[in-house]
Amino acid sequence: MLWYGCDGTGIEPSDELPVLSSPQTSYDDRDDSIYVAVTVTFPENVTALDSIWTEMYLASGDLADSLGTDSLWKQVTLNDDAVSGDILPQDGVYARKFDSPLPKGTGGSLRFEFYAFIAGDTSSTSDILRLVNLRPAIVSVVLTKDTFTRPDSGYVVVDTIYATAVDPDSLEDLRGVTFQIVKPDSTLGVGLEGNTSFPLYDDGSRIDAEASDGIYSGGVTFGFNNPVGTYILKFIARDLSGAVSDTVSRSVVVQ
Repeated sequence: MLWYGCDGTGIEPSDELPVLSSPQTSYDDRDDSIYVAVTVTFPENVTALDSIWTEMYLASGDLADSLGTDSLWKQVTLNDDAVSGDILPQDGVYARKFDSPLPKGTGGSLRFEFYAFIAGDTSSTSDILRLVNLRPAIVSVVLTKDTFTRPDSGYVVVDTIYATAVDPDSLEDLRGVTFQIVKPDSTLGVGLEGNTSFPLYDDGSRIDAEASDGIYSGGVTFGFNNPVGTYILKFIARDLSGAVSDTVSRSVVVQ
């Protein structure tokens, strides 16, 4: 199975330098190898490079327990000669296939910086490679109150929720945190639009204090027509690939 990176955005060099574009990075778990490539467009007065290479870095802190917080750096020379993983000779795509230096099964993200050196100056671009996707996790859920007296009328009791989520592939890989409400009769709570799943927010709006900090905020309202008893709130985090965290549950008592 191949895991593909996202195309990076090239940095525009001067007219005298080659342009690096369309970076490609992929991981093949069949032979635990990494493939990297970048397209080079030469200006009229340039026909060859002094050197071209990529540098590999950890992109999101701890990729896996096996790596801990140690830094990672690897430099790999590229070629356009149909050797060492390059597919076609002299097609302007400089590439290399090499053994992954990471423990097999490592998840997370890698950042690749591509450099072309000529006449003392450098062109560059970059790409992010997401390896085996790791599931997000909810590390804490805080409710401002967990016991309420049911109101005689209206919907005036609001419980504020703060759920902190993390993702080994970086916070940018989090899609969101949602929760469901299990009522005392074991049925699911239903929203005004017929939904049984309710979002929390990490966008700096509503009661959320800071956008994109991994702390998702929101609330739930209990009204006069809610039965008394214990309600179970079940929270999950989901990432961009659709992987979900373990469920974290909290109870709320309406009396």
